[in-house]
Amino acid sequence: MRTIDLDISWFAVLATVCGISLCYVMMNLVALHGVASSLVVVSLSGVALIVLMTLTDKRFVHIDKAGICYRTWVKTQYVHADEIASLELQKLGPLQCLKVVLHNNRSLSFPYWSIDDVELQKAAQVLSVPILGKSHQVKA
Repeated sequence: MRTIDLDISWFAVLATVCGISLCYVMMNLVALHGVASSLVVVSLSGVALIVLMTLTDKRFVHIDKAGICYRTWVKTQYVHADEIASLELQKLGPLQCLKVVLHNNRSLSFPYWSIDDVELQKAAQVLSVPILGKSHQVKA
């Protein structure tokens, strides 16, 4: 069975760390030094924990013919292939996010996971679903 394993998006992690740093600088400018230091320590510890869990395969996203299996913190979730209506690659500037649209109009997003166009095409073919968006077409 072909499985597509998504990798961590290092660009999203870097953008998060930059955002935390920017918030730290802004809070220091308005004289909130103690609060800023505490929030930075907690935020960077959270990012480090997420990266560590991802690198040790405690967090993952797997796509195969049966559907999507993902683990965020402690619980593994399954989305069966027959529940998936389409896939979409959302872009916010240089950041990309895989969005899975379900038949019940709910959607799941995976912002800290990296998927390129080739893997997206493969995932759509494996799941037999279309890719939303003008630039992607699923080949039958």
